[in-house]
Amino acid sequence: MSKIKFPRMRGSWTELETEVKYSNPWIEVSESKVLNPNGGEGIYGVVKFKNLAIGVIPIDNEGYTWLVGQERYPFDGKFTWEIVEGGGPLDVDPIISAKRELLEETGLKAQEWELIQEMDLSNSATTEVAMIYTAKNLTMHQVDPDETEKLQVKRVKLEEVYDMVRNGEIVDSLSVAGILKLQLMTFEAQNKSEF
Repeated sequence: MSKIKFPRMRGSWTELETEVKYSNPWIEVSESKVLNPNGGEGIYGVVKFKNLAIGVIPIDNEGYTWLVGQERYPFDGKFTWEIVEGGGPLDVDPIISAKRELLEETGLKAQEWELIQEMDLSNSATTEVAMIYTAKNLTMHQVDPDETEKLQVKRVKLEEVYDMVRNGEIVDSLSVAGILKLQLMTFEAQNKSEF
């Protein structure tokens, strides 16, 4: 690995030096001394994610999907309903990770997959990139949850899931973005078919 030469440009930012403050198998936290785009001196902290964020919205022939409920440690064990989610290694095709997550959390396998959204989850402070898929033509298999997860899974009509986002019952960013993108795609498809 080649040594980084400072100062270096990052867009219109000048990075003067960087130090890794913390690292584990999932994240790396660094702090850089910088000159901002206007020339002011400061520091910038970045959380580098070592995995992709993966989201899956399974959809059956009756217009239902599956939501996963779990307690989230960073929010003091707050319980949230979410789409199927997990991480995938950066060097692995994201669809492979999506298929694994769907099977682990719901016991479902799908024949049809579509990437509906790629997004930066918190681009002011992290490098985390998310890929959100729909999964259709579903078959049920054995659930195989990750050993760290204690999940509740429920099958819900898509219209109810849209309402859960609008009512603030679903607040996870990956879930909100994926569900609203799906609703928009459905709306656009219905309007095209009417003309």
